[in-house]
Amino acid sequence: MSMGLLSACVGSGNRPMPLAASGPVAVERDGKSYLADLQPSKAGGVLAVSRDGQAFGNSEGLEAKRVAEQFCASRRARVNPASFGRYTGGAWVFKGGCV
Repeated sequence: MSMGLLSACVGSGNRPMPLAASGPVAVERDGKSYLADLQPSKAGGVLAVSRDGQAFGNSEGLEAKRVAEQFCASRRARVNPASFGRYTGGAWVFKGGCV
């Protein structure tokens, strides 16, 4: 019975985005390795994207957003369109996470 209720919620379009099961998730794009870390927040989630082993530069927001888009697409979602991203300590952070 609980499975039926769960599937009814999934089809509603208002389902919460599942968080990363065990911390940051490896994402590969164009032969490069990245980490995507989706965490809960009052805004519905925060998605932090970093390079695996090397910090992003402040001017690399578009590359980070493409990685975030790929990560969210793997969860059948998209990056929150209201989030422009913020550069913090070598990573790009997208408030609202995946929607």
